[in-house]
Amino acid sequence: MSDDIVRADPRLRRKTLFALGLAAVLALVAIIFFQRWLNGIGAISGTDLLILRLRRMIGIGMTGSALCLALLAWYAAHQASKTKVAGQWPPPGARVIRDTAVRRGPTAGNIVRLLQLTAVVLLVLAFSTGYFSLQMLGSS
Repeated sequence: MSDDIVRADPRLRRKTLFALGLAAVLALVAIIFFQRWLNGIGAISGTDLLILRLRRMIGIGMTGSALCLALLAWYAAHQASKTKVAGQWPPPGARVIRDTAVRRGPTAGNIVRLLQLTAVVLLVLAFSTGYFSLQMLGSS
């Protein structure tokens, strides 16, 4: 392996494609179940119960989204920390899904700042989504 290029890991690439395919299938199944659930509650007479159930479902969905955003924020901050300590991107020992040029010095510093900014934005989104989720669940 060259000092300037981190070679792609074919096994990681296959795992990533499998995980993305599985996530797409699960998302499709969730959409189908949600549509059936929505059709079922649409037949309920009276709007109060319908609104209550919709608020609860939206609140639960927002809670899940807030948790995912918080995990992504942690991951971005963790990668920024590893990159800052190592002084290079990708950090030593990182596996990549495509051949990646190693960046050092000011270029790696730019990546660190971008990852830190991304982590802050994701954390703000996670907290705001969590807050609105609590509002939705609290009013139901």
